[in-house]
Amino acid sequence: MGFDGTNCPNCGADLPDTLTRAKMVACAYCESTVILEDDVLRSAGEKGVMAEEPSLFVLGREIQYRRERFLPVGQARFSYGAGWWDEFWAVNGAGEGVWVSVDEGEIAVERPYEIGVTLSPDRLKKGARISLNGETFTVTEADSATCMALRGEFPEALHVGQTYEYWHLSGPNGRLVTLEYSDGEFAASEGTWVDPYLIRPYLIRPENAGA
Repeated sequence: MGFDGTNCPNCGADLPDTLTRAKMVACAYCESTVILEDDVLRSAGEKGVMAEEPSLFVLGREIQYRRERFLPVGQARFSYGAGWWDEFWAVNGAGEGVWVSVDEGEIAVERPYEIGVTLSPDRLKKGARISLNGETFTVTEADSATCMALRGEFPEALHVGQTYEYWHLSGPNGRLVTLEYSDGEFAASEGTWVDPYLIRPYLIRPENAGA
């Protein structure tokens, strides 16, 4: 039997129906985060405080980049030595999930990525060259960041106050791979930097109707 409960276990408020395809959601009413595990909902702490900032990306407002559109459904804010950045979990027009990172005007769109090799954090020094799936990447950034706040829903469990080590790897033709390390495990995503001036609100026109 599949999961069919959509109420926050902390306050009883309704949760998004889309939680059936996500792993985590931040309750908009009691400010707790809720994780779905083995068809059971459990509370997992508070969602933190997220100050409002002007952004091209707003939860629930669809945007378009070139010929692809994205609907942001989750927002996580991370702090690091030089400031903070936002990670949006978004669903594209084909129903596929993507990560959109926004850091002081720099925007990258990345998709989940299988690195295919065993890596050690000790090898990932800035300037190191790493081979992933037949491509060679160079480590261009190595740092750590702490999750400050969460909104919406996500495909994995995130925790306010948890610190993650991360690395940006640059490859040919503007390719980007981001590695994150926490609790002894790597997570990876790959994609490209995008031109923020080409991002527009998605408008439903006759030719888009039913797309």
